[in-house]
Amino acid sequence: MKTYKKHITQKEIAQLAHIQPDFLSHIVRGRRRCPPAVAVRLEEVTGIERKLWVWGDPKDIRQELENYLYSKPINHGH
Repeated sequence: MKTYKKHITQKEIAQLAHIQPDFLSHIVRGRRRCPPAVAVRLEEVTGIERKLWVWGDPKDIRQELENYLYSKPINHGH
């Protein structure tokens, strides 16, 4: 059985992208648009395409971010 552990937090992503965690949350929830310069930094940190950050549907952004946050499976000896 594989479980997935968060290997990075949204707060850490925000820090690495030089933005406030609240601003990242607003982008992910669709309350704010992501500026292109921020999208470039978020792409560098997460590997999620800048086009998605700027023009993507918030639902798609959340899904990609969840995939990134929980992308490393933990093998429990199986």
